[in-house]
Amino acid sequence: MKFTAEFVLSVVVALGSGVGAYTAIRADLATLHERSTNALAAAQKANDRIDQLTGRQK
Repeated sequence: MKFTAEFVLSVVVALGSGVGAYTAIRADLATLHERSTNALAAAQKANDRIDQLTGRQK
């Protein structure tokens, strides 16, 4: 197998695409984790307010 410039460039492009996709997925997962953490905190705060209104305090 000859390692021509075209072959090497194709390998570099394929690796670059893979790294780009991996990075994008990691960024999306980090954003999703942050949003779910914020939603959980907001839900807990709302539950605490509801408990105070109904007289079921901890």
